[in-house]
Amino acid sequence: MTATDTDYRERLAAEAKRVRDSGDLGRSEPLIRLFDFLVERSLDGRIPREIEIAQDVFDKTHDFDGMLDASVRVYIHRLRRKLAEHYARVPGDPDWISIPLGEYRVVLASPPAADEIAMPPEPPVAPPKRRVNRIWLALLALALVNALAWIVYVNRSSGDDGAVKSNLWRPIADNKRPTLLVLGDYYIFGDAADGIVVSRLMRDFAINSREELDRYLMLNPDKVGSYVDVNLHYLPVSVGHGLRSLLPILNAANKGSGERPGVETMSEVKPEIFKAANIVYLGFLSGLGALQDPLFRASGFKIGDNFDELIDKATGRRFKSDWGVVADGKVPQRDYGYIASMVGPSGNRILIIAGTRDAAVVQMAEIAADQQQLEAIDANSGGGAFEALFEVRTLGNLNLGSSLVLARPIRAESIWQPERSSGARNSSHPAN
Repeated sequence: MTATDTDYRERLAAEAKRVRDSGDLGRSEPLIRLFDFLVERSLDGRIPREIEIAQDVFDKTHDFDGMLDASVRVYIHRLRRKLAEHYARVPGDPDWISIPLGEYRVVLASPPAADEIAMPPEPPVAPPKRRVNRIWLALLALALVNALAWIVYVNRSSGDDGAVKSNLWRPIADNKRPTLLVLGDYYIFGDAADGIVVSRLMRDFAINSREELDRYLMLNPDKVGSYVDVNLHYLPVSVGHGLRSLLPILNAANKGSGERPGVETMSEVKPEIFKAANIVYLGFLSGLGALQDPLFRASGFKIGDNFDELIDKATGRRFKSDWGVVADGKVPQRDYGYIASMVGPSGNRILIIAGTRDAAVVQMAEIAADQQQLEAIDANSGGGAFEALFEVRTLGNLNLGSSLVLARPIRAESIWQPERSSGARNSSHPAN
């Protein structure tokens, strides 16, 4: 061992002790054990595998499967954030401990310049599902790639001029306000059945933020210590595919504002933006967030037993996607897509491009950029606020085509005031 190696290891050990003694890692025993384990292995010059960490730190058995159990990756992510938060508080340290992306070890690094200090980005991670975990992990990897595709397409200002003149896009082109593209994302939290190790990630439509999880735990004290915040969100894979169709026409419609459309996830949108800018929402009906109540006050529909079903308020007719058949081992063949244009609280315009599931979201994004399809909507919707429902033919998550079920005007006044009773509000259902 050279003198340089010895000096490096002494500095790493000293910095690790200082970080641990600072208390900034928190009181989570698994997190502290993980930190100590990585420091010990790094001082020995060994890089552990995921299964070693699972067994030695989290007491997993020999049949641990990292594809089905994300606990190691979740805690690595949490530790990386804790370290970033620590050094954000004490930026003057000459040595920083960091965890290289994609690796299970700690290293010493020089502190970055002040304007380069940033928290690690939130990776979109899906809640594991019984018997389909591997598929979801693959889909989420694809979702990340596709969600980032907007960076390329946002520079494409060309769009279909005919489509821009449609009832859907003309209000945005005419009012010349800035436009924000809002993507429907989902908050997920951890389930630590033993109170220590997060064994699975969960999604519940009633819990859409850390604050809502805290409120849920106050009402359900038996879940305290079991349900934990892991600071993670994810985007459906269809959002990435939909962006490829939507961004050129969105840029063309927004040209008059003199600036590019912004892009934000629903979980990060501040309420005041809903009156300051035009809004274009892309995602599942279940991801509408703060837009759900005003939309369904204006709409002729209400949510049914879950977000896979819409019910016509006037006739009681039900429009339900086929995703319920998955439990019977069948392939879904029908989704429903939804496009709406409604007046915002300050006269701005809010567009909804949504679906019950992935295939419908992709199909609606394509329709929103198709002049012929938009003309079919215009023929039945009038010149103001409207909604259109499409039946989408699918093969699982693949969209094969669609047909317009109806297009009609919707209510434009007083939709931003809460009502004492609204058939639009849906009881929450956990995702399966």
